[in-house]
Amino acid sequence: MANSTAKTRRLAPSSYNHLRITSQEVEPEPPSRSGTSIDLTQKLLAFLAHSDILPGQRLPGERQLAEQLGVGRNVLREALKLLNILGFLEIRQGDGTFLTNKTSNLLPKIVEWGLFLGDHSIEALIEARSVLETTLVEMAAGTATPEDLIRIEQHYAFMQDAAARGDSARYAAADIAFHLSIAKASGNPVLEGVILNIRSLMQSWTDKVLSSDVNLCDSLALHLPILEAIKAQDQPAARQAMKDHMTVAVANLRRALGTLPPSQ
Repeated sequence: MANSTAKTRRLAPSSYNHLRITSQEVEPEPPSRSGTSIDLTQKLLAFLAHSDILPGQRLPGERQLAEQLGVGRNVLREALKLLNILGFLEIRQGDGTFLTNKTSNLLPKIVEWGLFLGDHSIEALIEARSVLETTLVEMAAGTATPEDLIRIEQHYAFMQDAAARGDSARYAAADIAFHLSIAKASGNPVLEGVILNIRSLMQSWTDKVLSSDVNLCDSLALHLPILEAIKAQDQPAARQAMKDHMTVAVANLRRALGTLPPSQ
């Protein structure tokens, strides 16, 4: 692998800076659905967008915030939890709630998509991603061009480097690039766009996984069989390797989000 990549122009690690999905890259149209949770969360989001609160700063206390928004504290608490799950707020026990990202044109749409999925939002996205990833890698194993293989290998090499350095942020960026390059190699731009949308919605949750106690080298080891199967054009092996990876990734995600006991 090292020899093949050495003959090509390698991507600079800094090129991963663009891999956090922005409003210019994808703007899904949210389904239409009304409800107290959506209305309040959108109201809270609008409040934050027009406030002077900057990323990293603490929000007003629950009582003050509830009075400003004209809502009950229990309902407000649920809205805060939803924005925490979606990655816009960080709730620190005993210290308050902090803004993590300033809102953009895309964020309200992402919120509506997430809330539309209701109580099963995480599970629905996990299932959708697992199905798509296994399908895309099977297709890629049969259609990947030499250029596709070089690109996938390069991203895997960056994952190796990041894992060796213990750099979870760079590893996460390289991991995104690895999976999206597989989607591109499938030759189906529609499915490639769908998985991009799903990953954008899951991004704040998957970030929590790599910032927890997940061993980067263990994660990397699950990606090697995927790469080897694609290079060998072995579609069943590629599908199985991705399925094995998804099984572990899903367990790590649920554990990081507190929906799976640590012992499992």
